[in-house]
Amino acid sequence: MTLRIVSGRSGTGKSTFIHQEIVEQLKSEPLGHPIFVIVPDQMSYSTEYELTNKHGLQGLIRAQVMTFKRLAWLVLQETGGIARKEVNGYGYRMLIRKLLEEQKSEFSLFRQAAGKRGFTEEIETLLREFSRYSVNSSVLAEVSASLQAIDAPNTLQAKTNDLQVVLQALEERLGTTYVDSEGYYPILTEQLKYSETMKQASIYIDGFTAFTVRELELVKELLKVTKQVTVVLPFDHIEEVYDEQSLFHEAASTNQRLHDIAHEEGIEVEAPLHFYNTYRFQSDDLQHMEARFADMVPQTKETSGDVTVFEASNRRAEIHAIAREITKLTKEMGYRYQDIVLLYRQAEVYDPLISTIFQQYEIPIFTNSKKTMLHHPLIELSRSALEIITSNWKYEPVFRSVKTDLFFPLHAELNVWRERADRLENYCLAQGVFGERWFEEARWFFKKYRGLEFHSRVQTDEERAMQAEIEAIRDEIRQPLKLLQDKLEVATTGRDVATALFELVESLNVFEKLQAMKDRELDRGDALAASEHDQAWKEWIAVLDQFVYMFGEQEMSVEEAAKILDEGFDTLEFSRIPPTLDEVMVATVDLARLSDIKVAFVLGMNDGVYPTRIDYEGLLSDTEREWFGQIGYELAPTSKNRLLQENFLLYRALTTPSDKLYMSYPTADEEGKALLSSLYIKKIIGNDKTAGLLSGVEVERVVIDPIELLDESALPYLRHPRTALAHLMVQKRQAEHSRELAPEWLALQKYYKQDPYWALIYDRVLHPITHKNEAEPLENYITQELYGQKLTSSVSRIEKYFRCPFSHFTTYGLHLEERAEYRLETFAMGDLFHEALKWITEETHRLQLSWIRLTQQQIKQLARQAVEQIVPVFSHQILLSSARYRYIQRKLIRIVERTMTALTQHANVSHFKPIAIEASFGPGQNEQLPPLEIDLTGGKKMFMRGRIDRVDSASIDDRSYLRIVDYKSSARDLDLNEVYHGLSLQVLTYLDVAMENSSYWLPGEAEPAGVLYVHVHNPMLKLDKDLSDSEIEEDRLKQYKMKGLLSENAEAILSMDEQLEESSGHSKIIPVYMKKDGTPSESQSRIVPVNDMKNLQHFVRRKHQEAGNGILAGDTSISPYKLKTKTACDYCQFTAVCQFDPSDGKQSYRQLQQAKPNDIVEKIRKEMK
Repeated sequence: MTLRIVSGRSGTGKSTFIHQEIVEQLKSEPLGHPIFVIVPDQMSYSTEYELTNKHGLQGLIRAQVMTFKRLAWLVLQETGGIARKEVNGYGYRMLIRKLLEEQKSEFSLFRQAAGKRGFTEEIETLLREFSRYSVNSSVLAEVSASLQAIDAPNTLQAKTNDLQVVLQALEERLGTTYVDSEGYYPILTEQLKYSETMKQASIYIDGFTAFTVRELELVKELLKVTKQVTVVLPFDHIEEVYDEQSLFHEAASTNQRLHDIAHEEGIEVEAPLHFYNTYRFQSDDLQHMEARFADMVPQTKETSGDVTVFEASNRRAEIHAIAREITKLTKEMGYRYQDIVLLYRQAEVYDPLISTIFQQYEIPIFTNSKKTMLHHPLIELSRSALEIITSNWKYEPVFRSVKTDLFFPLHAELNVWRERADRLENYCLAQGVFGERWFEEARWFFKKYRGLEFHSRVQTDEERAMQAEIEAIRDEIRQPLKLLQDKLEVATTGRDVATALFELVESLNVFEKLQAMKDRELDRGDALAASEHDQAWKEWIAVLDQFVYMFGEQEMSVEEAAKILDEGFDTLEFSRIPPTLDEVMVATVDLARLSDIKVAFVLGMNDGVYPTRIDYEGLLSDTEREWFGQIGYELAPTSKNRLLQENFLLYRALTTPSDKLYMSYPTADEEGKALLSSLYIKKIIGNDKTAGLLSGVEVERVVIDPIELLDESALPYLRHPRTALAHLMVQKRQAEHSRELAPEWLALQKYYKQDPYWALIYDRVLHPITHKNEAEPLENYITQELYGQKLTSSVSRIEKYFRCPFSHFTTYGLHLEERAEYRLETFAMGDLFHEALKWITEETHRLQLSWIRLTQQQIKQLARQAVEQIVPVFSHQILLSSARYRYIQRKLIRIVERTMTALTQHANVSHFKPIAIEASFGPGQNEQLPPLEIDLTGGKKMFMRGRIDRVDSASIDDRSYLRIVDYKSSARDLDLNEVYHGLSLQVLTYLDVAMENSSYWLPGEAEPAGVLYVHVHNPMLKLDKDLSDSEIEEDRLKQYKMKGLLSENAEAILSMDEQLEESSGHSKIIPVYMKKDGTPSESQSRIVPVNDMKNLQHFVRRKHQEAGNGILAGDTSISPYKLKTKTACDYCQFTAVCQFDPSDGKQSYRQLQQAKPNDIVEKIRKEMK
């Protein structure tokens, strides 16, 4: 029963000494008394590896490497104190979640936070800390009384009382049946004296600088029971215990506490072994840094080149630089990957970069940071399956579960089934499927339609096949989940819920499917990923076991059980063992315990990271912890103490390697915000004003691409063919504009061309640079296959062609489309308004009601009836799907009502009357009018189809006039520039069709009166003063003034607004200003001469001809227009397909010229002669 302290600075050989001492004992007496080496978790593997492989031992029998927890298991197995069931991490979290719900009414401070996600973890962290520092509910009760006696802050008192409630409930629930992972410590402390093994044992403790109260109590008991306890501590002088800012203050304090315990317990203290000389470092730079790191005034040494600093433009450039340097070290300088370590903080930022970039350089890595299991298919299935039931089959959890692949048949062709699942998902998104719709007895019906096309479109064979496929995979998903739902509906206890979940997993053959996943990972050579499936299955079973242990017989709802299980799943993490020995180790500065490292990279050395900025102090603040300290209760160090330890943590990191040290920091984050370097960079290398530990250390600036370096050599960036290829492409693009390739780039290009493997990749990558982003014209036979022998088109299709031929090709040739979602689209609202106004017109005709005599009550009733008639067949009944959409339906009724009111006012002052509503034209038998035939080259024809919202006519002096009225759900006017360039052809095409077929409605020939737009909306009025109802109505009517283009015919214009006969000025309903002489003003009206209106008709027909010829010629050019600030790409769905980039000098918009309306009319007049 003796205590021995082995001390010394970093690199002095403390661990090596105890390892050699253990090895000598093992060699001299292989079966002698037991030896236990106790280390932190993160050191156990490396220590065991060193003892067995570095000293010629084939294995360990007498000596064992373990953590305090593993020691507890060993001793309790021997003494019989292990009978309690262990509540592990996830069980503990689930238990706390349950207790917070149960005790919520008892809380004074935690009541609001108790049910919130994340709070359970906060409570768990603090309760574990209490356990490590021997604070139980009785102690907390004493603390609470003491705090009250010294008049501590009320918030702290309330917090302490709430924590005491939780801790007492936890202790009562654990009782003598269960024990948590921290609970083994007091049991072990009590049982040690009964262990015959420990009485004969020698103990070595390494890798600690301090102990918690529980651990210290255990060490104390080990000192009393075992033969010898050797503790390795990193400190230089025992006097450092008195200086809290000393580098080794914490370790020196631990040394003092151990001596105090030995003195109190009468334990013999052997002569300390203190090592003075450093043996680790092969570099003078590193040896000097270690020796002088703590100096307040640094003693400067000229560098020998073993310390390097990278100043990176951003974190990505930083990791690339490190990867390039590792490649150099291993390929050119003889280092192995296992000699190298990356030390860092901010794992959430750096882990994705390291894994992605190191893969590009083919550098194997192993990271000791834990990976959550939340995204593993089994865990996701469990969470989402329960959420499906509790959320009434919402879309998100249903398809989260489907995407685990666990609903698919065993050994199924995954790609095929994933595509089927995607199509099912698309269907459910488009149809708004959730809840009871999953259980409809009727088969789901699949037919693509928009707005009100349901009855007008016939289901195709392709759609019927898709319907059958959707129905089949729906059953694959629905049936097992329905069984789960049926079982959960009658579940009353935790055991019932767990059993139902287990039976779902069993029915899906999940274990066998996980094994199949594992086999696929092994076939790909990814042993680490393969190991995750076994771990996930084992841990999932353990979570259910823990859940049943603690809550099996308790009554609870499915919702409550799901929340508790979710907390358990949230704690699951994959444990990782290096799949190969030769890998670069990636470890956090705070937890790393490493040996035999030759090269270390300490990355992310920015201000606020080293030393760390502590923004959140935890559930107990530093001030509150100090109150605990005042009344004699020790807790974990405050943030102030943790900051004092920062110096030691970085010292340990920087003194890890023996040969070379690299430090790096980015100067900007991902958003381009500036980042400052750490003060430790200045401490080590100094700056212009202050000397550092080393002088002459060159700071190497690194960037993403060497082109940013201007005249500096790019050779250091060419370390791997894969990454060098990207740099070469940038150089080749640059060379096109400014200069020839430099010799090193020409040499690299030659290498790619000559290597059989890289030549193929080089050509593929080079293609976008050497070839313009152009789409080749389609061959004639392809055009015929895509568009058919007879081209039938709509005006919107022609307009799309003129916007961008490639966009037309993707829509009408490839039939690409955006994913349909269950929402009310703008175009669908337009369809509804059209149909409503059509229904109202037909209904008033049936009832023999005149629009000009409709009362406001009749208008309201007709508007409501019209929309209610349409809703059941409109966009998958979307307006009946929720309260929100029913509210929108009421707003739509109001819009129709307001528009009807305005249209009745228009009718009151106009001689033009509707003669056709929703007049369809096209080649089909069901169309009212024949198609507009367009003659194309080669004797071919194009047939135009469409639907004219409204055709109005008036008879003046035995002459008939026609005008087109188009309803729009957004404000619209006719831009003659857009007409000229083919971007706005609709209303003029409709006028052309109406004029060609005027005999269908009227005797004799008709004259074109114009084209007008009606904005269907409910206008918002800006009222600057109080107005009467009539004035408000008049202001509202102004918002319905029609826009468009009219023929310059005074008689026709006056027939559209007879109020102009009585008073000159601006019309309230049409875009005309009538002069006092009874003629329209050309400058203030939207008018053209009658002959020019006819010219516009013929010109539009010619634009259709131009587009039809282009389409049949196979034109697919990526040629988006630009007119003023508008471009074809503004709302295009296919920019990711064409990859048009206007910033690329080789690509540019098709710039359309802007002209005044009169100039456009004149230009068309000349072209039509």
